[in-house]
Amino acid sequence: MTAETTFTPVDREETLTEKVYGRLRGALVGGRLVPGQKLVHRQLASELGVSPTPVREALLRLVSEGALELDARGIAWVPRLQPERYLEIMDLRVELEGLAAARAATLATPADVRQLRDIHSRLLQARQDNDVAVGLEENERFHFGVIAIARMPVLQRVVEHLWTQAGPTINLVLSSPRPAWLEGHPHDELLNALDAHDPARARAAIERDLRVYAKIVAPQLTKAPEPPRRGRLVG
Repeated sequence: MTAETTFTPVDREETLTEKVYGRLRGALVGGRLVPGQKLVHRQLASELGVSPTPVREALLRLVSEGALELDARGIAWVPRLQPERYLEIMDLRVELEGLAAARAATLATPADVRQLRDIHSRLLQARQDNDVAVGLEENERFHFGVIAIARMPVLQRVVEHLWTQAGPTINLVLSSPRPAWLEGHPHDELLNALDAHDPARARAAIERDLRVYAKIVAPQLTKAPEPPRRGRLVG
């Protein structure tokens, strides 16, 4: 005897909620939303061309995941992470992305490495051109490209969740002096490790990449935050 299961019809608003959620989450991960930025659902609905309901539902979902917070009036805003929480997130990223990099080193094909080199070249060009939006996009594409090579979809979902929380802090890196790489950029080290199929070297490169930037961001999180502001959903 089998249990009879019934499902309610899928509502169009539910589908739109998923799409809006994806746009907002992508903006958080890519650093296009900054700490202190307010997200007024009616303003976002107008910008995205949808009704307020799916926007409200998507915002509440992100609040429940810890990526956004609500102020006293119920308006969602991007929180400024406490240093302890940020460092915990970065510790987890080091472990998980390091594991993915090590796995990717055993699986990467020459075509995979060439594709990542192209992404990294665009990233460096964007920095040279001071094109922040493209730089953030290519940096995200590089890191998740490595995870894709590792073929670890569960790990990828966990890392995406961590990026959703920490993504807005990347703007603090962009407003700081760039680190002077003594022996080349960590992405170059990682690419060489993938080419050589060297898991330990690949893991070390990812750790260096994340640790250096964590040392830049963490002290800035202790400074007085700027007043919350409204902003458009860019990208």
